[in-house]
Formats: sequence, structure tokens, C-alpha cells
Amino acid sequence: MQKISYEALVSRLDREKRARLEAETLLEKKSLEVYQANQSLAASTAQIDRERTLLSAVFDARPAALILTSSNHDCVRLNPSACGLLGIEVNTVPGASLLDLLTGSAEALKWIEARTGPNPEFDYSTIDGAISNSSGEEIPVRISCSPIGHDDMCLWILIDIRRHLAIEAEKNALEQSLNQAQKMEALGTLASGVAHEINTPIQYVGDNVRFFQEVHAEFSGLLKTYDALKDAAEKHGILEDLAAEVTRHREECDIDFLLEDTPTALEQSLHGLRQVATIVSAIREFSHPGETETTPVDINSVIETTLSVSRNSWKTITEIEKELQPDLPTVMGHAGDLHQVILNLISNAADAINEDKSNDEGLIRISTRAVADDIEILVSDNGSGISDDVKSRIFDPFFTTKDPGKGTGQGLAIVYKIVHVKHGGRITVESTPESGTTFKIRLNKNAEPASLN
Repeated sequence: MQKISYEALVSRLDREKRARLEAETLLEKKSLEVYQANQSLAASTAQIDRERTLLSAVFDARPAALILTSSNHDCVRLNPSACGLLGIEVNTVPGASLLDLLTGSAEALKWIEARTGPNPEFDYSTIDGAISNSSGEEIPVRISCSPIGHDDMCLWILIDIRRHLAIEAEKNALEQSLNQAQKMEALGTLASGVAHEINTPIQYVGDNVRFFQEVHAEFSGLLKTYDALKDAAEKHGILEDLAAEVTRHREECDIDFLLEDTPTALEQSLHGLRQVATIVSAIREFSHPGETETTPVDINSVIETTLSVSRNSWKTITEIEKELQPDLPTVMGHAGDLHQVILNLISNAADAINEDKSNDEGLIRISTRAVADDIEILVSDNGSGISDDVKSRIFDPFFTTKDPGKGTGQGLAIVYKIVHVKHGGRITVESTPESGTTFKIRLNKNAEPASLN
């Protein structure tokens, strides 16, 4: 065995010591790197967990229904809104096929199948269709689908549009009501102009009929004088030929008939002309542009005018009974709006009577009276009446019990607004099915109505 010198042994020990120190240094360095890597990994993991939690919270909190599907279109996850919309439990969903989960209208299913077939189409479009829930109820929804760029997964978004469709329906109904109001405003302007034009010739005709009435009275006196003259000539045997000629003409003209019936004809003509004049005056008053300032309003006059204008709408359906207090005080208000209130109540009463097929004797009673500082208006009918569930909603905008196209549900809502909001009054209804209905309006004589602006 070769003998190692002391110097060589010392040198070897030095090398091994340096190598051990280098190894320890490297180990410390690598241990530090591993520790730092672990710290970074832990921080990244925590960040990922936080983001996952945040994304999960956002996914679950969305009001829209969200469905996450795999590459073979199986449901991976649904948020609570989707489960609520479809009426299903969360734990029954994972693994279910999207096409089994979503059933509904043909258009919606066709659109969904185009994005779940062999060559899916993703054009980022949407479709409005109907989806059936677990109870079989069809729910209108807006559907969209987007790939999320991970394992061919897709995110399906279903938005419940029932509220949107209801708002659109209300908007369309409001637009129709506004269009109808504009037409009625134009018609009112036209009616006012026509009434103004008719008024002058009606006055001419009336004046002429009254003239003929006066002339008839004078001619009647003259004819009586001629008759006395003829009778005297015949009695004394003078002017026999002329007296006979007068008698023949009198018989040919049937003077007795003319003298008897002409006054009646003239009186009937004057009565008709007075009616026309009343209607013309009512149309002019009713179609007068709405006032922005309040004025004293004669409620009895408003009722009479409205009845004259609307007579054609109720005369074949019902009779009208009036009990109007003669010395009724005026109220401060807007006459045009109060005309609208009475017209709507009369129309509503006539419709109720018309709907009651068993009622052959329709009757609407209108009365007015002063009660302390209020003016009270009662409009009653013996129509079909109103049930309690309907009575609680009759003043709601767009609520109507009439068939589609026969009512906008605005009439009584307008009445309520005019009475309560614009005039600070009160309107109540008392009704029992099959026993008729009574609307009661109270307007304070001294209240200052709200501005129409």
C-alpha cells in the first residue's frame, strides 16, 4: 500500500473541506430558491383561489340565467337564476344534456341546435323565444351563446323578458291611447269648427221659421176676414160668382187643414232647430281647448252639455234620469276635464247596461247636490255590476274587463287622475254583481285645482 505523505493528506483534506463548503453553500442557495418558489406558488394559488371564488360569486350572482356546457354539450354548471328559471334543483343538473334541459318553442330549439351540432355556428347573435320550465310553463326568454375558449366549453345566457314584454305592451297601449287622444283632439277641433259653421245657417232657418209662424198668424186673421166677407156676400146675394170662386179655391187648397196643421208643423220645426242649436252649442263647449287656468265651473251645465253631445251613444241602450240641484254652487276647476269625467262615467254605465243581456230597461241616474263645502255628483246604473276583485282594480291604468280591441283600460284611470290629482277631489264606487253600480264624486267648492301644465 502506497504511503500518503502528510502534505498530500493535508491537501486532500483541504480540497474535501472546500468541496463540502461549496456543497453546503449550493444547498443553502437551492433551499432558498425552493422556499421562494414555494412562497410564490402559495401566493399564486391563493390568488387563483380568490379569483375562482370571485368568478364563482359573480357567476352565481348574475340575475340572468347562466349555463356552462362541456364540449359534448353536457351541463357543467348552472347559476341559481338558471335553476330558478327552469324550476330545477342544482344537484340534479351536472351531466344533463343541454338539449334535454332546454325545451320550448320551435324557433328557440332550432337556434340552440345550430350551436350544438357537428359544426356549431357562433355569430354572437341572440334570439327571443320561449323555454319550458319543469312545470310546463312557457317562459319568454332572450338567449345568447358564446364559446369561452377553454376545452370547447360554452356559456349560455337566458334572460327572462316577461317584464320587458309587459312594459312593451304597456308602451304600445299608451301609444295607441295617445294616438287616439290626438285623433280625438283633432276631431274636437273639427267639430268645434263645424259647429261654428252650422250655427249661422241654423239661425237663418230658425229666424225664417219664426217669421212664417208670425205670418201664419196674420194670414189666419186675414182668411177669417175673407170668410166673413164671403159669407156676407152669399147672404145678401151679391157677387155670387166671385163668392163661389172663393169657395172653390178654398176647398181646393184645403184651407181648414192648413190652418189647423201648420202651427204644429212650425212648432215642431222650431223645437228641432232648438235641439240642433243646443247640440251645436254643446259641441262647441265640449270641444273647446283645455284651459290652463282654473275657472268657476257649473257642474249642472257640464252634465247637460255632455248628455247632449253623447246622446247618440246611449239613446238606444238606456234612459237618463236627472236630479240636478237648481241652485248648485260652482266649483273652481277645468271644465274640459270635468266634461271628460262625466262622459267617461256615462259611457262606462252604458257599456255595463249593454253587457247585461237580461236587462231590457236600462237606466242611468245622474244627480248633483251641495254637501257642506263639497259638490257631490252621483252616476248610477242598473247594469251588470262589478265584483270585489275587479272593483279594487278599476282605476288602474290599462286594466279592462272588455274584450281585446274594445277597451284600453284608460277611461276610469283618467277619471281618477282628473278628480284626485287635478282637482283634489275624491271618487268612490259602490257596486254589487247584478245590482248595478254607483260612482260618487266629491269636489270641494273652494279647492284650487292643480295646474294642467
